[in-house]
Amino acid sequence: MPGDPSPAILAAIGAERRAMVNRLNRLDFGNVALTLLAGAAVSMGFIQLLAGPLEQVANLSVQVLSIRTTALVAPVLISLLMLLRDGPLMVKLGARFARRRASWLRQVWRQQAAGLILGALAQVPYMLVAALVAATLTRPELDSLDELRFLVGNLDPLLLGFSLLKTALFAGLTLWIALDQGARARRLELPQTAGLSRAISITLGVVLMLDLIWALLITPLISIGVS
Repeated sequence: MPGDPSPAILAAIGAERRAMVNRLNRLDFGNVALTLLAGAAVSMGFIQLLAGPLEQVANLSVQVLSIRTTALVAPVLISLLMLLRDGPLMVKLGARFARRRASWLRQVWRQQAAGLILGALAQVPYMLVAALVAATLTRPELDSLDELRFLVGNLDPLLLGFSLLKTALFAGLTLWIALDQGARARRLELPQTAGLSRAISITLGVVLMLDLIWALLITPLISIGVS
């Protein structure tokens, strides 16, 4: 039997549940602020790590490396921020469909994944802008505008493209794991907090494992391409 039509699922969700779904897809001020702080922290931390032992202000090459490092870790950070902020809502949404057929949960995932992934992708530029500004502030004696142009010009398109691809992949996986664990907790008559705890643990393990595999297999190819 074919999957249930989307209108039937939307009717089942109801007004209260649709409001909850809209909350998942909204890129609000608090989320943007966390993303900016994360980007600045990664960039400044990387620069201080390399420049500190050398007892000198970070040079442009170190700044470029800090931006690229931020681009590499952005997908993991964004998925974790999304999970910490919206994980309870995702688990709650999955629990609503615990008694339905599995096709219903897949339909819900397909309906919400596009908006959630777009929201996650929208956070990547914010994180990179914060990293750029933080890197520029490490050389206040230079012409900030010229330095900013130099740093932007050294953002490798291939690296940025892979960062966006990973962000989309991790966001989709985070949503599915949270929905599935919410439905599982409801079927086993466990509290939603148990589903959320399990969703966080599984998401952390899956995302970090995939990021490690990516670093071992894909990142060297990026380095070769940049060279």
